[in-house]
Amino acid sequence: MAKALAPANDEIVSKPQSKPSGPVAPIPGQLAGSFTRTRDFLQDVRGEMRKVVVPSRKEVESTTVVVLVTVFAFAGYFYLVDSILGRGIQAALKWMGAGQ
Repeated sequence: MAKALAPANDEIVSKPQSKPSGPVAPIPGQLAGSFTRTRDFLQDVRGEMRKVVVPSRKEVESTTVVVLVTVFAFAGYFYLVDSILGRGIQAALKWMGAGQ
């Protein structure tokens, strides 16, 4: 196995101190940094919200109609496929003598 390398010139290497447990009062510089980050975040949010485009009533109505027509078209398609497969399976079961 590899051996750990000893510090050069017999220097004592200090380990980082572990953080104290429990609540710690923020240092004033940290508190100011927190306010700065919060302010920057809110400014970014405000800038992104300015880019949001609200659709007109006509656009909302047209996309709603497209969604409804698509939902009913897929519902009809799946009903048709389910009916065909269901009748096919019933016919196969009846042919094998497992039907009612």
